[in-house]
Amino acid sequence: MIRPIVSGAAAALGLAIAAALLGPRNRFGAHTPTPQPTPPTAPAALDDWLRQREAAFKDIVPGTEKCIIWNSTARTQTQWAVVYIHGFSASRMETAPLADTIATALGANLFYTRLAGHGRGGAAMREHSVQDWLADGVEAVRIAQTLGKRVLVIGCSTGATLATWLALHPEQCTPDAYVFISPNFKPRHKLSGILNWPWGLQIALAVQGPTRSWPATDPLEAAAWSNNYAMQALLPMMALVQHVRQSDLSAFQAPLLMLYSERDDTVDPGAIRATFARIGSLHKAIEEVTYSSAAGQHVLAGDIKAPQATAPMSAAIVRWVNSLPASAG
Repeated sequence: MIRPIVSGAAAALGLAIAAALLGPRNRFGAHTPTPQPTPPTAPAALDDWLRQREAAFKDIVPGTEKCIIWNSTARTQTQWAVVYIHGFSASRMETAPLADTIATALGANLFYTRLAGHGRGGAAMREHSVQDWLADGVEAVRIAQTLGKRVLVIGCSTGATLATWLALHPEQCTPDAYVFISPNFKPRHKLSGILNWPWGLQIALAVQGPTRSWPATDPLEAAAWSNNYAMQALLPMMALVQHVRQSDLSAFQAPLLMLYSERDDTVDPGAIRATFARIGSLHKAIEEVTYSSAAGQHVLAGDIKAPQATAPMSAAIVRWVNSLPASAG
């Protein structure tokens, strides 16, 4: 009688393990961006086109919408165009006026994008997919290619993760150079990886609860970030992070400057350094930021988190861009 009982227990255990491993997983999905209308190729037509597109969302927080900051009233193409891609749950206000300062120094037009589901409060954070973000990234670069002869993409946190995907997919768009600030290649929270396990969402809901929230320190932070959203909103972010981390980063050939803090409490600095080492670009540099007093050492510049760091960071970025050979990128 013992042998059948043991065999039955082993079979039941095997079925339980199989059921666990075959449970629902967080998936990256298709490698093609969500289809979107093509931006106009005439610079003067872009402002109205963007306003009409953003007008479809009645709940956009003022100051977070997609917009162009023109270098001059002539609204013509400049040598460089700068694209800023914000981080998860954030908006273009997170490091402002860092990108404005850089664009001014380069004599460049600047495009601020708004990732799907962002800048509209916590409820809208569930209304996006990885493919929606891919589309936003591709759209941003295509707009910038109308705004400038060369394109510099600045990505902060998960905006840098998205920008890495762009660099690995030149069939979609071809920026000339990248700057990553506190790139998200692995969140520092020890439980973040659970979301990519089988039954990951269900486990996270049981452990962490249905929502993530934190108190804003002031009204500006409350406007710039969505600080109360459903746990499901994290799924596209974690799918993108895992996919990029597992990609062949030797294919990343465009010039890259990476800025980070070893004291970052949001993303893993070790993962930043390890990812940088895998990137194939011949024109790459990594700098540890030690001059920012930002709480948490993640959003390292900008009026909201670290106003005193904006000038030295923008100067470092402009200096690096100006050092690039004309053929780089």
